[in-house]
Amino acid sequence: MIKTWQIKEFADAVSGKIIKDNGKNISGFSIDSRKITPDCMYIAIKGENHNGHKFCESAAEAGAGALLVSELSFNCEKGDVSVILVEDTVTALQKAANYYRNSLKNTVFIGVTGSNGKTTTRSMIYHLLSDDSLCSMTKGNFNNHIGLPLTLLETNPKSDYAIIEMGMNHRNEITELCKIANPDAAVISNVGPAHIGILGTLENIARAKSEIIEGLNTIGNIAVFPSDTEFTHIFEQAGKKCKLVSFGESNSSEFKITDIISSADNTKFCVSWKTDKYKCLLNVPGRHNAFNAVAALALCSSLAPQKIEKFIKRLESYAPVSARMEKIIKDGVTIILDCYNANPASMKEALRYLSDCDSNLKIAVIGDMRELGEVSEEYHRILGKQASDASLDYLLCLGDDVKYTVAEALNNGMPANRAIKLNSETETAELLRGKLQKGSTVLFKASRGMHFENIVQKIWPDLGKNLH
Repeated sequence: MIKTWQIKEFADAVSGKIIKDNGKNISGFSIDSRKITPDCMYIAIKGENHNGHKFCESAAEAGAGALLVSELSFNCEKGDVSVILVEDTVTALQKAANYYRNSLKNTVFIGVTGSNGKTTTRSMIYHLLSDDSLCSMTKGNFNNHIGLPLTLLETNPKSDYAIIEMGMNHRNEITELCKIANPDAAVISNVGPAHIGILGTLENIARAKSEIIEGLNTIGNIAVFPSDTEFTHIFEQAGKKCKLVSFGESNSSEFKITDIISSADNTKFCVSWKTDKYKCLLNVPGRHNAFNAVAALALCSSLAPQKIEKFIKRLESYAPVSARMEKIIKDGVTIILDCYNANPASMKEALRYLSDCDSNLKIAVIGDMRELGEVSEEYHRILGKQASDASLDYLLCLGDDVKYTVAEALNNGMPANRAIKLNSETETAELLRGKLQKGSTVLFKASRGMHFENIVQKIWPDLGKNLH
């Protein structure tokens, strides 16, 4: 269920001019003319290399009920479609989202960010809260200045909670997202070197993440942050007016994690809160997922302290998000799809998980980590050392900067026939196909732009199609 808009209401919300009104209400929004639903509004976005106005007529023909445009470079009389003219369609989209968000007085909006794990943490929060509450959340990776407003506009007006993911790769980006989403509570999953090529230092990354705390809309709102970092003072400074809740292995953590045991199938850990200690089971592998789970648990338990035991039990039924440490068994081979994103911290955890697997043959298929800038070579070499220490049978690398990964793996003792730099998806798939046997475990890990699902599909055509 989503809100339906009258044309005049929408035009007033975005300070737009109605060029044409077909009398129909707007139901849904799309920025892609190929994904039009009946009576939705097609938003024509104009960028440096793309102009969505070229597709206005095709959107109308596909059944769009309205067009939001910043130019009239098309035949607006064509089709039974309303037309609203604005100065800038992205700004108008953001205005509409903020207008709608502020109308939802009974919905608690939760903002989630972090260098790693924000999508997993977001989906865990949704899983915990949705057991007895109506929840909405970000779909896929709609977490930027365009995706976040679209997420807000699709929030069910009857939702008790809306979990909103916020991505960033530069300072002040989260500040601007908070102005749109106006969050009531916030979670920072962690701070790592993702986007360090743009932001320069880990401290700058921490400051950029802290913008979500500064962006909370009311004094006393909850802000959850990681304590296992040298930048806690940044979060504490940002949250002077908030109820700060820390989590991690540090003794200072309000939600303290201990006794983490990760196996091929699950992760067991304990969490201490106040005077109690709880045993937790997460049926998702990976030590890092214990931290994601406790971040979610800290947020949910701070909102509803009386439900902590219920939340802990609910964790057991959590299933991973597609292509994020997603475990699939096919033809006797265990496939770990973690090819949605990659940075130094998440790579380290993925290799640690693969190393701990009880498997006849362990293969890591690794791609470039993007947006590392001047320190890219350094981090890819560190990855090579980590791979050589991970008891792998094969390290297969595809990309540009992974040449440093292979070089460092060789320098640290991996044989040349086991640490291999490859040049194409086809070559990688063919080599991998020849190595796989029953009982093997293969990890696919790379930044999203590497499109590693293509390699997966060359070997298993029915897998890897639903990355989001």
